[in-house]
Amino acid sequence: MATALALLLHHLRHYHLLLLLLLQPIFYSGSEIAPMSDVDALLLLKNSFTDAAALSSWTPATSPCDPKSPWTGVVCIRGVITAIRLSGMGLSGTINVDALSHFTGLRAVSFANNSFTGGIPALGRLTALKSIYLSNNRLSGVIPGEFFDDIDRLKKLWLDGNDFTGPIPYSLSKSTALMELRLENNHFSGTLPALVLPSLSSFNVSNNELEGVIPDVYNKFNASSFMGNKGLCGMPLPSKPCMELENERTVSRKMAALLIVALIVVCLIVYMIAKREKHAKVNEFESSSREMGIGENSLGSPPEKYSRAISVQKNAGHMRMASSMSMRSTNGGSGAATSVSAAGGGGGGAGGTGDLVMVNEGKGAFGLAELMKATAEVMGSSSLGSAYKAVMANGVAVVVKRMRDMNRIGKELFDAELRRLGAFCHPNVLPPLAYHYRKDEKLMVVEYIPKGSLLYVLHGDRGIDHSSLDWPTRTKIARGVARGLAYLHAELPSSEAPHGNLKSSNVLLAPDFEPLLADYGFLALVNPAQAGSTMQAHQSPEVIAGGLVTPRSDIYCLGVLILELLTGKYPSQYLSSANGGIDVVNWVSHFVGEGREAEILDPAIVAGAHPSSLSEMKRLVRVGVECSEADPNRRLELREAVERIEEVAVEAEKAPPPSSAEYRRDGLGEQSSRRAKSVGEISARRMASIGARSARQSDDSVLYTTS
Repeated sequence: MATALALLLHHLRHYHLLLLLLLQPIFYSGSEIAPMSDVDALLLLKNSFTDAAALSSWTPATSPCDPKSPWTGVVCIRGVITAIRLSGMGLSGTINVDALSHFTGLRAVSFANNSFTGGIPALGRLTALKSIYLSNNRLSGVIPGEFFDDIDRLKKLWLDGNDFTGPIPYSLSKSTALMELRLENNHFSGTLPALVLPSLSSFNVSNNELEGVIPDVYNKFNASSFMGNKGLCGMPLPSKPCMELENERTVSRKMAALLIVALIVVCLIVYMIAKREKHAKVNEFESSSREMGIGENSLGSPPEKYSRAISVQKNAGHMRMASSMSMRSTNGGSGAATSVSAAGGGGGGAGGTGDLVMVNEGKGAFGLAELMKATAEVMGSSSLGSAYKAVMANGVAVVVKRMRDMNRIGKELFDAELRRLGAFCHPNVLPPLAYHYRKDEKLMVVEYIPKGSLLYVLHGDRGIDHSSLDWPTRTKIARGVARGLAYLHAELPSSEAPHGNLKSSNVLLAPDFEPLLADYGFLALVNPAQAGSTMQAHQSPEVIAGGLVTPRSDIYCLGVLILELLTGKYPSQYLSSANGGIDVVNWVSHFVGEGREAEILDPAIVAGAHPSSLSEMKRLVRVGVECSEADPNRRLELREAVERIEEVAVEAEKAPPPSSAEYRRDGLGEQSSRRAKSVGEISARRMASIGARSARQSDDSVLYTTS
């Protein structure tokens, strides 16, 4: 009997999991079932696939998280399986969700670009998932309306390129953290539900069978997100208005016409009455004048200086309009449009050029004519000028910045400098796309980043994006900023300060919170007289004391930004006066000198981190302090700062999720609770202070991106 069993085991050595399932009832009875191992769960998942030749590394002889023999597509962090990425593996069959439910640390699954069939896998049971990729398979059928009820942490959902039918589940509205929703190239039908998803930055339902009016919540997306739905109408499909909208517009036009007629009648009546009264008064006055001997010309005309002032005011207004770029600006959804023409209509004007000069075609090539036809909205102003968001007819969204005080160099050198900046290519640097040159004013065009700036997310927003600024995310931002700054220092070695204006308002955040440095390299362009009040490098201690701006001034700005990121405090270093904010450099240095670094940390990152991360937080605090030393010669070298930030970021990625028991035992929970109350009490005052300062220091009036 033993020999026969051994022979059977020999022939079934490739069916380890099947054998385990067959023999399980023999060894375990009743409800006492042995817990499944990671190996068994993954093999159970593999067994549900057909054509799984790409998963030959999935064998019971090895461990899925062994770095010496990793399993294809299995992502581990400190021995915990956090993601399964099996895109483009030639897999078919079904997806065993029971096997996936074994992995409590699972946050992302990707089965895109395979040949899976059947209905949508029951991934709604995996409530901790943040990313689901099922694109380009053969999945079909109706998705249950309650499918997404429990996946409230979901950030990315890609179901495009399948054969799903029926309505789009409204339960998606419960996934309020959703940033990317891709449903194109399916057969979804019915009306498009109005999903209120504040963080949604990527959305596409094109090429389905949807119908009805597009809800207003999707107005920020361009027409390409809705094309290919014959029954879908309304904005942002201006070429295809809905009948309902047309009827409403017709009624509105008729009502408007009636109101205009009524207004004209009323005005005529008032005019006739006023004219009659005036005529009576004039007769009375003339009669009195004749009696008093006053001549007709004695009354005179309005003083000449007032006439000139009115004329000058009108002409000045016209010149201001002509100096700006032409855009149809819709404010508050009112539909009112203001048209502003470029000087000379492309003829160049005095000291200018008539069109855009492309310096980077990463978003495609376009000219001034395209921007003149774009719908635009004012984003705010900064110390260097104002900014507008413009959405062109092809759906490309850009930010147009009107820059003042950039006459330090002539046109040819300006062109060379912008072309150099436009050629930059780094994942943490946002290059300019184009510029429009005029003697007194420059236009710069950059890509529009929907999430906005670190300044806005950290200080101005108290929504989902702010709550996502946990410890790993903040280290990710610090690492990206340091990498981008190192790149600029390598590419601009001869610059006084390669960035020159590094602060949180000039750090934009991509959908995955990867930072993008903006408004760099301007020291070579800005007039020296204005640089002191507009460029952040001039706020470093050595420059305030009368010294020169150097690359080490950028390192000081990096230190301030790191301390801002860790404390959540608004730095007074960003202001031209001492009113408002907090001197984060001196404040943090005081606590570090007493070994009390933990007390200055933002409670939001302490509360959500594992106790073992506290030492890494302290390390990053010290990096910020050493970068912001008052003596530039004592500051960290940029290379060393980048290396130390990288080390902290790596440890943050490895840190396990916090355990409530360990959290209480470490005492951080109690400390964070004490500080959270005080932070909450000052938060309103701080935001009110920032609002009040915006009138004096316009850099903070645009929390999206400023100069």
